[in-house]
Amino acid sequence: MPRIHWPIIGGALATILLTFPLAALCALLFRFPVPFASYESGWSAVPHALAAVHLYGTLGGFVLLGFLGGLGGVVAHRMGRPDTWHIWQWTISLAAVVAFCAVILLATLDYIIGPW
Repeated sequence: MPRIHWPIIGGALATILLTFPLAALCALLFRFPVPFASYESGWSAVPHALAAVHLYGTLGGFVLLGFLGGLGGVVAHRMGRPDTWHIWQWTISLAAVVAFCAVILLATLDYIIGPW
C-alpha cells in the first residue's frame, strides 16, 4: 500500500493536467470564457480555451486545483486502501471530477452570478 503522499501528489497533478483537455472539450461542445474576449465555442475556440486555462491557472487556479486534487487523493487513499490499484483508480476519478467541476463552473459562471 502506498503512503498517503503519493495519492496527494498524483491527485494534484492529475487535476491540473486534466483541466486542459476538459476545457478544450467544453469549448468544442458548449463554450468557454476567453480572457479579453468573450465566451467562445467550436473548433476555433479550442486553442483559445487552452490559453485561457493557462492564464487562469497562472493567476491562482492551479494552486486551487492542486489543493482540491490533493484532497481528492486523501479521500481516494481512505476509500481504496489496502489495494493500491483501487487507490489510484479513485485518485484519477476524483481528479477528473474536480477538473470537470472547475471547467463547468467557468463555462456557466454568468448563469450563476449574472452577466459581467
